[in-house]
Amino acid sequence: MRTSARPTPAPDRPQADQGPRTRPPVWLTATAVACVLAVIRIAVVAFSPYSTAVGLFDDDAFYYFGVAGHIAAGDGSTFNGLDPTNGYHPLWLLILVPVFSITNGKAALVAVTLVSSVLAIASGRQIDRIGVLTGRPVVVTLCAAPLLVVGAAGPSFWYSGMETGLLLFALLWLAATYLRTDGFTAPTFGTTAARNAGVLMAVAVLARLDTVFPMAVLGVVTVVTWVRLGRPWLKLTLWLAAPPAIALAAYLAINQALFHTPLPVSGQAKALGGGGFNADTIGQFLTSPVLFGQSTYLGAIGIVVVIGALAARATGSLGLAARFGTIVLTGGALTVGYYAFTSSWQLWPWYFSSAPLAIVLAGPALVDKWANWVPVRRIAALGLVLLVVAAVGANAVRSGKGGVARSAFIEAGPAVAAQIDALAPAGEPIAMGDRAGSVGYHLHRPVVHLEGLVNSADYLDALKNGTVHQFLASRGVALYARGDNDPGTPDPDNPGCVRFTEPQQGGGTKVFIVVCDKDLLLTTPVADGTSYRVWAYRANLNR
Repeated sequence: MRTSARPTPAPDRPQADQGPRTRPPVWLTATAVACVLAVIRIAVVAFSPYSTAVGLFDDDAFYYFGVAGHIAAGDGSTFNGLDPTNGYHPLWLLILVPVFSITNGKAALVAVTLVSSVLAIASGRQIDRIGVLTGRPVVVTLCAAPLLVVGAAGPSFWYSGMETGLLLFALLWLAATYLRTDGFTAPTFGTTAARNAGVLMAVAVLARLDTVFPMAVLGVVTVVTWVRLGRPWLKLTLWLAAPPAIALAAYLAINQALFHTPLPVSGQAKALGGGGFNADTIGQFLTSPVLFGQSTYLGAIGIVVVIGALAARATGSLGLAARFGTIVLTGGALTVGYYAFTSSWQLWPWYFSSAPLAIVLAGPALVDKWANWVPVRRIAALGLVLLVVAAVGANAVRSGKGGVARSAFIEAGPAVAAQIDALAPAGEPIAMGDRAGSVGYHLHRPVVHLEGLVNSADYLDALKNGTVHQFLASRGVALYARGDNDPGTPDPDNPGCVRFTEPQQGGGTKVFIVVCDKDLLLTTPVADGTSYRVWAYRANLNR
């Protein structure tokens, strides 16, 4: 008969939990909760009017959808059909291309939601694995409640159409692997296991490129642990680092060959004007994410939870989970700090997933230290599960009615695009900066993106060199659009005309776009108090 579950840990290694692997009732599992949330989300997208369904996704998601659609159609990696772009995180785009090769319109949004649901449920499964490995499944579900609610409502990490859901799944899988292998120190953890862990690290980095920060922290912590335990650290380090290093090297080489720049243009565009210190990002980190228009302060709560978990000095898998949560939060803080020094742009919700994830991992050690009464844990977990479902359900009802201020301009995208397509000259390119995602995706004319996020390296060169107008002229731009309520600044050289500053975001290099009142072709008010406006773009006014 096979006996013996786990080997005796080496000296100085945290003692693994020796109790039985308890499993909670199905209704207290993260997988079950994720399934319920997925059904709610799929139903809302499937049964809402198209414009309302569009508003359930972030505007930047439509940059992904547009590029994926062009690749699926054989046009190459481009958002507008004119300029090649690499302004995206590669793994999520690769997943989207097959979706847009077989679907479009409403069916495409439903298909993306189905893919997102698979990732959300798979993430829930990894959370449950972590619960079983720590021997505290109910506590882990309890601590996962904040991530589950903001993952399906508010910033909607899994369902916004962005890459964050894929990243969360990869990090949770890596965390479960970390626990299962005693923090990469189990006697069976050799070169093969190190390579497999490295593959998961590569997946996380390709899901979102700035995940190099938490992965670097994980690497340093792991190597220090191997050295302290007398493991063959050099050989293991080479096998652990090889997959992400090879993946990044291949990514950089492919970018250089196809786009003439090794790094994504989206990151380069945001770095224009950096070099100071953008203190706003620190405040965003502490107060984000936003749910129902209110700051959740999960960043600040995550810091408190991690510090409390470390102070609790938990051993075994609980201690390892707290350590991995600390690594995740430290990496997230380093990422935000990097952007604070290198970019003057505002950060968006998908930058702030590290804190709720850290609470999932580090929270159980804190709860186990200070809340030992098991019945209370179950009651609290059940209450939070019901609260999560209620919050996501309320958000679904609210979003299904349409007109939510945060997404109003995204919902307006299809109708505005149809109005722009009806303008003359038909099919000629239009230049647009902020809020170009939903509108640009639905247009049947090229959009030259003035923010540069999904434009080309040539456009960024033109922006830096002050030759944007020559670039626009070479693309045959005939129209200029905005989605705000900025009246512009009167142009002293052209009475009856105003000039707007592009890009709107950040404090980097700018260019003036001059348009005249007589050339205003379209004004469409939006429920958030702004409006989409379109002017004829005259090259003789913009040189």
